[in-house]
Amino acid sequence: MGIGGAGVSALARVYLARGDEVSGCDSQSSDTTAELEDAGVTIDVGHDPEHVLGKDLLVYSGAIKDSPELDAARAMGVRVITRAEALAEIIEGAESIAIGGSHGKTTVTHMTGHILTEAGLDPTVLVGDGSHSRAGSSKWLVAEVDESDGSLLLHHPKRAIVTNIELDHTDHFPDVEAVQALFAEFIGKLPADGLAVLCADDARARSLTTPARKVTYGFDESADYRCNESRPFTIHHGGRAIGRVNLRQRGRHNIQNATGAAAMALEIGVHFEEIASALEHFPGAHRRLHRGARHHPGGAGAEAPSADRGLPAAPLLTAGRLHLRLRALVQRRRPRAAARRLLRGRAEPDRRHLERPRRPLAQRHVRRQLRERARGSREPGRT
Repeated sequence: MGIGGAGVSALARVYLARGDEVSGCDSQSSDTTAELEDAGVTIDVGHDPEHVLGKDLLVYSGAIKDSPELDAARAMGVRVITRAEALAEIIEGAESIAIGGSHGKTTVTHMTGHILTEAGLDPTVLVGDGSHSRAGSSKWLVAEVDESDGSLLLHHPKRAIVTNIELDHTDHFPDVEAVQALFAEFIGKLPADGLAVLCADDARARSLTTPARKVTYGFDESADYRCNESRPFTIHHGGRAIGRVNLRQRGRHNIQNATGAAAMALEIGVHFEEIASALEHFPGAHRRLHRGARHHPGGAGAEAPSADRGLPAAPLLTAGRLHLRLRALVQRRRPRAAARRLLRGRAEPDRRHLERPRRPLAQRHVRRQLRERARGSREPGRT
């Protein structure tokens, strides 16, 4: 159920690849459901208890709280599990690499999966962006794991990467200490013959303890796999430079992400030349702009390097932040300032002002500033 979503659709492809008969439903059709139908999945639009007739297993998205299919399946004795539980079962039965963190995990998962694929390991890759999952035929599995509702602890991988630990999903976590406690328990359950790859640039991630072998990566001088900010960038290990990577994606954070993926690949035996070649041709992850704004407001303010198609870097202004800027300034009875800050890309205002009563937006001032800016750009000698 919810087969059009990124997580459930990826699982459907894995089940299909291993020879299972797969069907699914969603509230509406989409490009994803069309692709699944082309691959051999039976898709129904809408919900009906008859969808579970003759089924052995019902996997449903965590976004679905109640439905006729769930009630019918439970009444008929059909096994019912969440998407996270289904993913946990797949992880447990594989040579698994689980990748988590407050942000960056989608890109690192895609990079790691891309490296292993290009190196010929034919992994199954489950990426949270809904665009780059693949069902491989080998024992290897690379999976993005989600901490947002505590389901991270369902997973028992042999290897894991943690990108960073920050306060996110405040509907579930009261403070950053609660987030760190979750990741500490997750990493603490890795097996003694496993591997933890932790970002040295994040103090909370770096401090995690585990019975598994622990290596770190990042810009920090203490990192086992240390990168620099040059282009191409160099990865150092054991006091020596092991090679350079010509990464197309811009931004310091993407160098950091690539180093984490490279560290994991090197640790499982992939040659550096294969890693460098894979990263040079890495296509980039999708959904970074709107996922950052919705799930991790701090992440939305970072650079958007893969979206600019080579244009000069500019401030990223998401629709959500645009709304917050204008609303806060207008609430302080400063509509002209609202227009000026919007045009100049100024920093987001103090959020304390968002608590004040709303007043109608004085749109005439915004329009006036836009007209003046347009006139000024047409005058000789003006830039």
